[in-house]
Amino acid sequence: MIDTIVISIQPKKFVSESDLFGAGWDLQNFSQGYKKFVKNQSAEQKRDKIYRPRPRFINRGISGLLQFEFSIPKLIFGNNVDEVCENDFDNILQTLQARLRDFGIYQYNQDLRKASVSVFHPSKNILLSEGYTASGVIKELRKINLTQKMDLTRDSFKNDGHALHLHANSHELVVYDKIPDLIKPKGRAEDKDKTSMQLSLFQQFKKQDRPPEILRIEARLANKRKMNAVLEKNGFAKNPTFEDIFKESVCKKIVASYWNEIVIKENLFLFGLSSGPKQVLKNLIKSYPCIKPKEAAYLVGLDRLSKDENGIRELRGMLEKQATRRTWYRIANDMKKLNAIQNPASCHGWIRQVRDQIEAFQPLKIDDLLCKEM
Repeated sequence: MIDTIVISIQPKKFVSESDLFGAGWDLQNFSQGYKKFVKNQSAEQKRDKIYRPRPRFINRGISGLLQFEFSIPKLIFGNNVDEVCENDFDNILQTLQARLRDFGIYQYNQDLRKASVSVFHPSKNILLSEGYTASGVIKELRKINLTQKMDLTRDSFKNDGHALHLHANSHELVVYDKIPDLIKPKGRAEDKDKTSMQLSLFQQFKKQDRPPEILRIEARLANKRKMNAVLEKNGFAKNPTFEDIFKESVCKKIVASYWNEIVIKENLFLFGLSSGPKQVLKNLIKSYPCIKPKEAAYLVGLDRLSKDENGIRELRGMLEKQATRRTWYRIANDMKKLNAIQNPASCHGWIRQVRDQIEAFQPLKIDDLLCKEM
């Protein structure tokens, strides 16, 4: 439901970091009128392998802000393959209080509940079946055309094809293969803050005849302005508290909106079950009875080229060498006709699996994965 989150609490009155919690704060950033302090784990805490939040204190000269960044499922489960649900909220608050006390930080339950949220990553783990693999799905997703509406400026295909990033400065959609990511080194992994339990999970899955295929879909809202814009776009109030944001309805709608906007709305035709060019021509004539033969033949060619090898983005790279970007946008607009006639029921099964699991939004649990596979 949610993985990483950053919550903030305004102290009742302005005090320094040392007045709040004693020694042990390290100055991380400094500029005129601004200081950022972090509190790191002690050597003993690192050895006990207990997951803890990352506290930081922002000192702006006349005001202070206490922030906690943490992975919610790692906090209570020790991993983020297990997914949280709304019923876990009280347990999360109690565990967060206990882990903060490890740093000498004491916060009331109600203050944490009502803490403001500045960053959060709604996500969903999708368990693939019917022979589909996460890496295979990611390879197919690499073909998509980035929509300008999402303001996404860059994409990358990473980690030997195990991850796809659709990136902008303020937000990012990341789709990756969860199981191999469990053992990737920090520099190459999507999850850069692994727990010891996550490392052991890979070995448990590896012992099974058919390890589970888990496709991770994660919308990373990297700052408060973008978070508020996405919330309002989806019908929710801006400036949420921790309690407000920890709702299935909120996370489900945001994950679904990213998936539908980027993958389904303009790229569904890429994932249709294989049909010959003449069948595509028949479908076009049936759907657009007044279409001119020349346009129909052009759209058939566009369909073939868009699905070939690295898909639309490779086609765009080739054509923009011969024409202006405006020409490409006109061609991309023509693809909407192909997308409009694509029946979702005639797409590869992983499209249905992702859609159904986002719609159900049931938390995936490790115990269920192990039981199913053993």
